[in-house]
Order: sequence, then C-alpha cells, then structure tokens
Amino acid sequence: MRRAKIVCTLGPASDDRTTIRALADAGMSVARLNASHGDTDHRGEVIDRIRAVDDATDQPLAAMLDLQGPEVRTAEIDEPIEIATDSEVAFVEGDTATPERIGVSHGITETDPGDRVLLDDGRIEATVTEVTDDGVRARIDSGGELGSRKGVNVPGVDLGLPTVTDADERELDLVTEHDVDFVAASFIGDAADVYAVSDALEERGASDVPVVAKIERADAVENLDGIVDAAYGVMVARGDLGVECPLEDVPMVQKRIIRKCMETGTPVITATEMLDSMVRSRRPTRAEASDVANAVLDGTDAVMLSGETAIGDQPVHVVDTMDRIVNRVEASDEYAETREDRVPLAQTESRTEPLARSARFLARDTDAAAVVAASESGYTARKTAKFRPAVPVVATTPNDRVRRQLALSWGVQPMSAGYHGSIEDVMDAAVSGALETGAAESGDTIVVLSGMMTELEGTNTTNTLKLHVAAETIATGRHVVGGRVSGPLRRLPDGDLADAPAGTIAYLPAEFDAEFTGDTGRLAGIVDARPGMTGYPALVARELGIPMVSGAPLAADVTDDTTVTVDAERGVVYEGDVIGHAQRR
Repeated sequence: MRRAKIVCTLGPASDDRTTIRALADAGMSVARLNASHGDTDHRGEVIDRIRAVDDATDQPLAAMLDLQGPEVRTAEIDEPIEIATDSEVAFVEGDTATPERIGVSHGITETDPGDRVLLDDGRIEATVTEVTDDGVRARIDSGGELGSRKGVNVPGVDLGLPTVTDADERELDLVTEHDVDFVAASFIGDAADVYAVSDALEERGASDVPVVAKIERADAVENLDGIVDAAYGVMVARGDLGVECPLEDVPMVQKRIIRKCMETGTPVITATEMLDSMVRSRRPTRAEASDVANAVLDGTDAVMLSGETAIGDQPVHVVDTMDRIVNRVEASDEYAETREDRVPLAQTESRTEPLARSARFLARDTDAAAVVAASESGYTARKTAKFRPAVPVVATTPNDRVRRQLALSWGVQPMSAGYHGSIEDVMDAAVSGALETGAAESGDTIVVLSGMMTELEGTNTTNTLKLHVAAETIATGRHVVGGRVSGPLRRLPDGDLADAPAGTIAYLPAEFDAEFTGDTGRLAGIVDARPGMTGYPALVARELGIPMVSGAPLAADVTDDTTVTVDAERGVVYEGDVIGHAQRR
C-alpha cells in the first residue's frame, strides 16, 4: 500500500466523470478544484461528479476547493501577447491587456518606485518606475510571452486585499451546496487569516469543513507556527513561494514546513511543478522524479499535481507515474531508515498522542499487520499517522465526511463503520475493517486504538489501546498453564488417547470425570470446559509443560480434527493456526 497520498487538480483535461474515475483508480485520493479558473456553477457540477465516483469506488475520494484568495491576476485574453524586455508598461485595473497596458484584477498602487512586479510565477519581471492616479508604470527587466489570467506578485508589499474576497464568498457557498471536504485558503499570512476563512465557513453552517493553509508568502513562512496551530492542514505552494521568496530558499523552506507538520501531526501537501514536464511529455525529467522522491523521504502526507492533470495531455498516465515513483521510494531501505529515525515525541498534555505513539511501537515489536483506529472525528487516526507506523493504519468512522477527509492523511485507509452500543462492538467493527481492506488476514495480530466515541456512554473521555488477534474466538476461559500452541482438536470425554494424533489439543467436556489413558506425550495443549486450576487435567498440564485453559466450553459445531490455537496467556481459544500464520508473515 502506498502511504503518501496523491492530490490531483481537475480541469478541462480531466473534469468529466470517466476521467475522474480513471484518476481515482490510478491512485488519486483528493480531487482539487482551482477557483482561480473556470466558473462557480461548473465547479459545483464537477464536485457532484467527484461525489458520484466516491460512491462507486472502494477507496475514498475527497473534494478540495482551492479559493483564489487575495490574489491579483492579469486580464483574460484570447491569445498570448509578447512583453518586450526594456519596454515600459502600465498596470491598471481592467479586463484587457496589450503589450503597453496590462489590465489586472486589482490595482497595485500600494507599491513604490523600485518595487518588483513579477508575472506568471516570475517568468516576466518588472520594476515600478512611477505610481499614478489610475495605476503603476514599470520597466520590463525580463520579458516574455504573457498568457491569460496569469498571477501577479509584488514581493514584500501589502496590497490591502481582504483574506476572503467577494469572489471567495461565492465559492464558499459551494461547500454546503455540494458537500466539499476541504477548503484550501490562498495567500495566508498568519493564523488570523486562517481563522477568517474558518469563520466564513462557520457562518454557512460548515464548521466541520477543515481549512488547508497554503504557504506561499514570505510572512507565512515567518508565521508558520501559528498557521500550523490554526489550520487542519498545510500546503507547500512552491509556485508563488518561489516568487515571494528567493528561489534558493524554497527547498529548505519546504523541508522545514514538512518537519514542523510532522512534529504536530498536521497533514502537509507538497505542491507545484512536481511533474510539470508531463503536461506535454510522456516521461518526467530525472530532476522531477527526484523532487517527488525527496518530498516523500522528507515525510510529506501528499504530493500534488496541478497543470499535469488539469490541462495535460495524459492526466491518468501522470498519476500512474507519480504512483510508481512514490511506491518505489517507500519500498526502499533508505525510506524505512528515515521513518524510524524521525518518530516525533508525543505531546504530554494529550491522552491520544502517547497511546498513538505506543501503538506504533507495539505494532513493530509484535510484528502486527496493521494499526486499526476507530475514530468518530478522525482525530485518533490522524494522530496515529503522525508517528508513521511501518504498517497500514486502517481508520473506521461512522462519519462519511470524516472518511473522505482521512484520504489526505499519510498511510491511512479509511472506511465506514456504524455507531455501536459498546466499546467492544466498536473494537470488533475495527477488526472487521482491517480484514475487509486486506490490511490484515485471519490470524494476524493487529493493534486496535479506539478514539472518543461520543455516542457511547462512558467512552467519551477514555481512549483504549488493545493488542488483538484477527481470528475467530471459539472459547474463552482462564489461564492455567501459559504458552501458545496450535494443533488438531480432539474431544476426549473418557480421556482415551489411543486414536489421538501427535500434537493433539485435548478438549475435556463438562462431564469429564476420568484420567488420560494412552500416551500423554501426544498432547500439545488442554482445553477444559470445567472451571478450576487444581484438578487432574491441570496437574497433567503442569507436569508436561503444555498450555491449558479452563472454564472454556466449546460449541458442538467445533468438531474433531478442527485446527485450533490455544493462547493460554490470554485464556483464549482461536479457530485456525494463528501461530503458523504469524510465522509465515
């Protein structure tokens, strides 16, 4: 199973239902819609298609709405225009653009002479020479071709735009109308900006829709700690970040953001130009493959594709390629070593984090097949993912939106599970989830971590950690002689061992009142329906040093020669050879 998730931007090349399904089958976990392009009504239709694909597939598919935010863009034009180096241009509010006069969505008159103006992720550079009543005049230092609705950056200048613009307000109505799972907030500067977006969602009755803060400004990097505390997740938006900050700073800023998010258990997405050449090419560059690999090695929760899937020639092939790169990295010894060396500490004021960290090491030390997190809100599952266990994290939740939101978290396989009447039923449903996803097989050991289920009286303040064998329990009783053994079961109402094969598990029914006859060396274990720790069977078990459980009646349909496992330490009898299965794993 691939641990790092893939976020895909949908656009003209990929927003039909057939392609969305193909992208999901190839490995897309989150579908992103960029509100900087297209129209609101169309995005609503695409979200409905995402929902339909999620309903039709086994793996969850979440929808992320990426707000335009306080962004300035050039005017929409039919054909690109050429902006000549050393020419003079005017930047004015408007909806047309020529080589001499470039319309922008918001005026940039807050600039001063000498400030830089960067267009299209810095591909065109200009310097302000004069600020006039209706706009700004600038000298083009490095020209080039300017397309429609390209980004405008003025590094270090506050243009006075609100965090949530009028256009964003219209987009946010989609959240409740079409069941959006995440809102990505653009050009966040500090925690207050995150709270502003959260407040706008709460006003619409969508307080359960989390905010992913995009780090793409220099002040956001400076205020990273506060932003991480305020946001559900973080996106390393390297496009604008590489324009707002010196380009040579971006790699280390990316690493610092990922490390901070790993320390806090905050989902983090690494974005922008990861496989950019594949917009037109069938193969990525070697540098792009290394870029993806390094983000995965750093511990990112997800890697994101933008134009590659939105407008690219072969969006599904791009996802296939990304999937192969990530899988190859995660299968490497270097990745395993890095994951073991970077396990963060648990927050001491949290009850969940110490248990989640313990679950990680318990799974490693017991050779468990999976960690299963039963979680109503998704919190327990996310905290389990924080500690990057070497095995899958299966998250069961009764909340369908939470199921989809967990699709973003590293290593988590989310699935639906209804509310149950007791913590034992919650645990059983969690184990069933591990078996259904294929993360565990019957006989595997799994670690079960139950979060706070507010529907259950008495369980809303306590988390539970349990080591469990994913096998059918056919009897429970009391430990008499310790140990574990598997073998064929024989019912011995009279104690006769004449026909018992070597390695027999003797079952003594409630009416047993005899002694063993024959070779007791054939016995590997004893299950006694009667309670007691000092009777004749207990003496034999102690003398032979074989596991024994007492007070463990078996159902009549458990027949002779059925293979069973006696786990006397737990006082449990399982159907099947649990020990041999674990050794084969």
